[in-house]
Amino acid sequence: MKTRIHMCKSISGPLKNWSGKQWNDACDYITKDDGSRWRCGEELEHHFQELLDKAIECVPLGDCDNFDYKTGCKGHPIPD
Repeated sequence: MKTRIHMCKSISGPLKNWSGKQWNDACDYITKDDGSRWRCGEELEHHFQELLDKAIECVPLGDCDNFDYKTGCKGHPIPD
């Protein structure tokens, strides 16, 4: 049996590696849960830090109903 794995985004990676410009650029494609935009990169960076403080290490890219916020998608069996 095959398994589908959804992609996820690391929270700590950007916090360690992104510069101010990269945070500002990310505001163009990372949205809030309600679909609205972040006002600035600093606000988005603060949100990522809050997620990490809550022990959320990754977030799903899209819908996933079998997701672990430490390890990512746990997989979805695909019948043969």
